[in-house]
Amino acid sequence: MTDRFGGDDDGDGLMDLPNTTEYAHNLAPGSCPGGCPEAKFGLIFEAGLSGTTADLAGLPVTNYRWTVHGGALEAPLRYTTLDPELRLLLPEGRYTMEVAAGIRLGWVSLSASILEDFEVDDLLIVAIGDSYASGEGNPEAPRVGSSVPARWAGSSDPAAVVTHAAARRSSVAWPARVALAMERVDRSTSVTFISVAASGARIDRGILTAQGDGLDSSQIDELRHLVGDRRIDVLLIQAGGNDVGFVRAVRRLIEADPMLDPICYDMLIENTFSAVRDGDWSRGVSLGYKAPFSLVCRPDESRRGWSELPGLDGLPGAFDRLEGALASFEVGTTVIVGYPDPTGADVAGEQCREIVGDATPPFGVHEIDRNEQQLGVDLLLGPLNDVISDAASRRGWIFVGGVAEAFAAGHGYCAPWPDYGYPAEYGHTAPIGGARLSYPEGWFRNPGLGGGPMLLGGIDVTWYRTAAQSAVLQGPEARFDTTGTLHPNEVGHDAIARLVLAAMRPRD
Repeated sequence: MTDRFGGDDDGDGLMDLPNTTEYAHNLAPGSCPGGCPEAKFGLIFEAGLSGTTADLAGLPVTNYRWTVHGGALEAPLRYTTLDPELRLLLPEGRYTMEVAAGIRLGWVSLSASILEDFEVDDLLIVAIGDSYASGEGNPEAPRVGSSVPARWAGSSDPAAVVTHAAARRSSVAWPARVALAMERVDRSTSVTFISVAASGARIDRGILTAQGDGLDSSQIDELRHLVGDRRIDVLLIQAGGNDVGFVRAVRRLIEADPMLDPICYDMLIENTFSAVRDGDWSRGVSLGYKAPFSLVCRPDESRRGWSELPGLDGLPGAFDRLEGALASFEVGTTVIVGYPDPTGADVAGEQCREIVGDATPPFGVHEIDRNEQQLGVDLLLGPLNDVISDAASRRGWIFVGGVAEAFAAGHGYCAPWPDYGYPAEYGHTAPIGGARLSYPEGWFRNPGLGGGPMLLGGIDVTWYRTAAQSAVLQGPEARFDTTGTLHPNEVGHDAIARLVLAAMRPRD
């Protein structure tokens, strides 16, 4: 079968995410104004690879006669060619091909034929979820100063390009790398890949209902529009992190500092992880006086009920709602991926001394220290992955575990940066900024159309996008406001893709 995913139709030298209804059904643009006809897919038949011509080696073949039976065909299809190759478009299904080679020896006509059963199988792979599935932090091409913004996933359809940019979708993301690997591993099948994952998405706001900010349809509605009633062979999901307030927890842990706010620090930390659990992010703190002359920290409940999320307690119910929405699709295999652990390791192989400290230069007072990191693992990351694993087990989904452990084993936020080659004057130590930061070619590489391993950057490197890197790649200049921080980099996405492919491999 001819490859369907991994091309560059817009000609910008980068791999596309087509994301159109016509692409999902392998039709020309404008073919689906009132509904798409049955999808047909490209096949290449080579008589020269069959026993037919081998038996006639050296004899003058005059033509090849092809007859296709089966599938959804009401009558056989017949073709005659002078060349031993035939290209067809057929719907998915099981068929039989008969090819006969004709020869002429003087006044005598002879033929030899062979029957071959085959299947037309285009794998529809779909990705839904949040920024870890969309590719946040990994634009297709970095911004150029403040005048040229970062480029996100490409498509020959201008509307898809706009949506990709709003969703921060990239072909670097692990779902796209999984689809590309599956496209290239088996020439007897093809792959159609659709991603509706979006940065900032939650299950209830983004996946099930419209997210806003340029994303005016829910992922479920967008998916229904794109694939129609086509069977989804593989559904890839990464969701739950935003539902428990991952970004909010990170910001609060950065802002909380035992040196700058020793009075309220403990309550700030307690409030953060209470919100992770029950979803109530309205808890605040205020300073008060206690007789005779001491300051105390008091709860501030003036915003009670404001900005609630499902939290860990409500996340199982959110997965119930997601399952209900997915019931309207025919899905073969569903894969859901756990979240990684950014806490280890530093250059000595130990837990990072701090993470995200580069988001608040120059003093580095606000960061996530080792104690806060451990609380994050124990009270957020570990329980979150447990909830996701349980949700998968209850529904017969494949849960890709081991992601947190793989990232923590030497590939955390503070590990050395990837090294794709720097000018000699930049040195060869793990960079934290300066001249090497201004040379992204040295620490970021879009794998693009290549499907090989991303180990060129080194095996003992961070699998995370830092705040400083994110500000360079996608902006804005203020590192605390850049949204690519703490997302997998290109090496991390490659590692997740490998774990996903391994989890999908049939067991003996």
